[in-house]
Formats: sequence, structure tokens, C-alpha cells
Amino acid sequence: MLTLEGLHKTYPPTDPSQGAGKTAPALRGVSITVEKGEFYTLLGPSGCGKTTMLQCIAGLETPDSGDITMCGEVVFSSARNIFVPASKRRLGMVFQSYAIWPHMTVFENVAFPLRQGGKGLSKQVLGDRVMAALDRVKLRDFANRPAPYLSGGQQQRVALARALVGEPRVILLDEPLSNLDAKLRDEMRVELRDLVKSLGITTIYVTHDQVEALSMSDRIALMKDGKVIQEGTPADLYMRPKTAFASEFVGRSNLIPGKVVNGSADSDYGTVAVQFGDIRCRLPDGVAVGESVNVMVRPHGIDVNGQADEINRFAGRVRGTSFVGEFLDICVDLKGCSLRVYASPYDAITTGQEVALSFPPDRCVVLLPDEAAISGEGGRYSQSLEQPSHRSD
Repeated sequence: MLTLEGLHKTYPPTDPSQGAGKTAPALRGVSITVEKGEFYTLLGPSGCGKTTMLQCIAGLETPDSGDITMCGEVVFSSARNIFVPASKRRLGMVFQSYAIWPHMTVFENVAFPLRQGGKGLSKQVLGDRVMAALDRVKLRDFANRPAPYLSGGQQQRVALARALVGEPRVILLDEPLSNLDAKLRDEMRVELRDLVKSLGITTIYVTHDQVEALSMSDRIALMKDGKVIQEGTPADLYMRPKTAFASEFVGRSNLIPGKVVNGSADSDYGTVAVQFGDIRCRLPDGVAVGESVNVMVRPHGIDVNGQADEINRFAGRVRGTSFVGEFLDICVDLKGCSLRVYASPYDAITTGQEVALSFPPDRCVVLLPDEAAISGEGGRYSQSLEQPSHRSD
């Protein structure tokens, strides 16, 4: 449906003192394929290149090199000097600001792209298509309402109806929920995904919010510094991250430095020696005995005071607790190593209490140092042995 091959894009330096020869790379050889009807998310921190990629797909930016193919049609190719303008790509786009015209009614806002598209539609056909788009977003009764008299959620749906009215092949969504309050954002996540999936429209969604990405996507491309660091289903990225950056950005995690002490040719599992003992876990292909690695385990993946005969069971002491409601957020010290653990809110766990932590081997993910170094941030995304990271994403 949509293919990007070897996409490069650079911008001139914002600081003239950097010199005319220095540029700011936004995309570095990005290649992805999005299937028809797929909800595909570009996830990453600010400045990682996700919005630039979306604008290149839309035809609002021109890549320096590479190819973009949509429904079998090449819409951009640097080698063949092809550039199909945005108005000819049959795309719908919803911006972060929604870009609703305040001097127009809801109907006029949605009708705008049809009137400006030069399609010469009759008044009857135009009206039918606008009302059909408003029906899809449940705003038919608001057709004559002035745009300034809409709530944030209603404005978001007007922007979505305007993107759908042209019957696009692909719809592009650039952080469309970021301006909504938390409760409405939760509601619109479900509503937006259900709508585009019911219409079968291929959707490219840009966000820096991991909850949006995990809950809405069929597949996710995690980006950093203009590159796709990892691509996969939400479960792939959360349960099987390949880098320290991925493990920290997509959810919270504990990264525990250690060294591989044994493995087996006929098994995927081996043993990693860490500060508080030996952990049995699944080893990635190519890891060797004696190699330094990080063992990643999610706070939800650690069992507290479970079966006495469980493997990877270690004694620790609670340093602090925080009642979050859905879970009890506790910090546990294991021989000087601080780990964050999410326990049941019904467990009676208090500061200073001794607890037994169990690490199921299939929940322990081994990350190689060279993979973790892809993040390019040194120790920024590494779990400190003195104090666990506690992201607020």
C-alpha cells in the first residue's frame, strides 16, 4: 500500500555559527512498508524525524533522496525526478492544531477541501458527501454550528471529517489528541481507532505518547535521530525491545548490568550473573559466554512473594512505596541494586519490609551493549543501580 525506501532529509543549520557546510539530518535512510488498512504509528521523542516523515508522505516536504510509492504509484523518486504534489496524492491529514476555520460553520469547514479541489461537484453531491462525513464522526446535528462554539473533542472530529470527505487512500494524523484533556483523550483513542478501522482506511499516526501508540496501533515504528530503531507490533516493542532506548521509551523498565556465565547450544536460555545473583533468561542470537549485557525486566513482570520454589528468586528490602490505585509502586533494594516493582494494590507491603522477588525467565530480556548504544545517549536510558528511572510518559 505505502512504501518508503531509503528516505533521507536534511535541514540547514538553525545556528549560522555552525557554518554553511553543516546540516541537521532529519531522516537517515528510512525504509518502511505499510499494508492496506493498517493503523501504523510513528513513535518517538521530539526531533526524531517522525513529523518530517509524515510531511514527506503528504508531499509537504521534499526528501533529499529515496522513493515513496503509494498504491503502486511512485509519488516521489529522487533518482527518476518524480514528485507528485500533495493535492494529487489523495491523502487526508489531521494536524495537531486541527486548523479549523473560526469564521466558518462545521459544514463549511468540512466542505472546504471539496470546494477548493477543483472537482466541480454539484451542490447536491457536495452536500451529500459532507453530511456523510459528518455522520461518520457523529456530528450531523452540528452541521450549522459556528466552529468557535465547539468543544475540543468536537473540533477534533470536524478535522477528521474534513480529512475523510475527499475519500482519501491514506489518512495522516499528526498528534491529533495532544490538545485534549486526559479523560477525553482516553475516549477519543478508542473512538478514533474504531472509526478508521471500520472504514478500512490506511492510517499513519504520529505521536510521542507510548500509551496512544500501544493501544491504537497494528504496528509501530520507534524512531530516534532520524532512524527507525525498532519496528513491530505493540506486544513486540513492549515485551521484546531490542535496545535500551526502546525498553525505556516504550514503558518503564529495569536495566540490570551483568555478564553471561553460561549458555547452551540446544536451548535459548542461559545464565547472566548480576549484582544480586544469577538470573536465568532467554539469550539473543550471537551472545557469547563472558559478554557484558543488560537484563531488562518490566516492573509488572516481577512477582512479589510468589512460590518458594520459583526460579530466579531473590530476597530484598522495600525502600519505599507509592499507592497508585491500579497497582502498588514499590522500590526494592537487592544487595545495593534498586529495582522498581509493581505489586497488587491489595498486597500489604510497607517500607522496610523484606520481600522475595521472582523474575520469570521468559520476562527477562537480554540487551547487548552495542544494541543499547544505538540510543546514542550514553547512560541516559540506562537503569541506575542507585535509583530506578520512573518515566511519566
